[in-house]
Amino acid sequence: MFIIEKPYVSEFLVDTIVQNDWYVLDNEAVEDANIEEGAFNLCSEKSAVDYYLKQEFPLIYSNSENSIHWVLEHLPKSNLSEYIRLFKDKVLFRELLKKMYPDFYYRAVNFDDLKTISAETIKFPIILKPAVGFLSLGVHTIRNAEEWSKTLKNLKDEMKIASSLYPSNVINSSMFIIEEFIEGEEYAVDAYFDRNGDAVILNIFQHPFLNSSDVRDRIYIMSASIMVRYMAKFSAILREIGELKNIRNFPLHIELRVKENGEIVPIEINPMRFAGWCTTDVAKYAWGINVYEYFYYQKRPNWNEILEKSDKNIYYFSMAEVPAGIKHNEISKFDYERFLSNYSNILEVRRIDFKKHPLFAIIFGLSNNNKEIEHILAINTKDYIILK
Repeated sequence: MFIIEKPYVSEFLVDTIVQNDWYVLDNEAVEDANIEEGAFNLCSEKSAVDYYLKQEFPLIYSNSENSIHWVLEHLPKSNLSEYIRLFKDKVLFRELLKKMYPDFYYRAVNFDDLKTISAETIKFPIILKPAVGFLSLGVHTIRNAEEWSKTLKNLKDEMKIASSLYPSNVINSSMFIIEEFIEGEEYAVDAYFDRNGDAVILNIFQHPFLNSSDVRDRIYIMSASIMVRYMAKFSAILREIGELKNIRNFPLHIELRVKENGEIVPIEINPMRFAGWCTTDVAKYAWGINVYEYFYYQKRPNWNEILEKSDKNIYYFSMAEVPAGIKHNEISKFDYERFLSNYSNILEVRRIDFKKHPLFAIIFGLSNNNKEIEHILAINTKDYIILK
């Protein structure tokens, strides 16, 4: 079963569901998505619950973590709900990984108690982020006491805005986690555990940043060389995590950092979905695969064959975010034409309603030039905003 939820569902996902005649939970988001009546094979809440309560490891995919509330409410004692609670809460996730990373520094703090913490007790540099969060909302790299104080001054207003965009199961400002900053390159993986508990990788992204303080989701890149270099290593990490909780029939998006010494440290796992906002669709351009079909039918990509035929281009998805400090109702328009001129080989553009969401657009593209990637990282979306 698929659960369609806000904030965004791609035409590619809709078409895939329709072509395969998969069951879709009948909910308000389906009605709001302006999908042609009768296109989906809808399943009532009662039918879905009755069926999935009989399954030890139900097979459910959602395009959005907004669906978490429904699963926790209607399937509270299922293995799926246990996985969601474990991975969505970054504190519980760190506790799970203690066996793998016993020396990793972190601490959980109530939001109201952050201001009472003395900077002298913090082992800088650190990452401060909501224990339950999404995108890079509320996430800060803090290197010293001065940055700590400055961050806390603005955090309340920042989280108020973030909480207005997503439900509490997706973003919650009540609890934060302080954890050590992991030096190294960041990667993300779309994968699933199959019915036997084996980890199946569908894509690997490198997540470059403009500088050490940058936490944006501006661009994620993929290439054959990245896949070859990290496929086996990331598979081993996933396998070890899966064995800790006997994880089965579970889609996920995991973020990791690779230190200079080669050590791989997981950052977080996003449950029930692959890369958010349907950006996982980029795999159709990079590798010619439909990740939704691979999950639903429990298929494994033939990576030897795929990579042998692949080109040497860098594929990517890029997110044009609404910059912090600018309110949606202050924006008259966004100059899409001028903004998109920064990209040389655009494969697809998805314009987002920036009056409702924290993005102007999602761009799929390819490049054979690392300098273009650096340029995209340096783009300031403020330069393309026309205020009222």
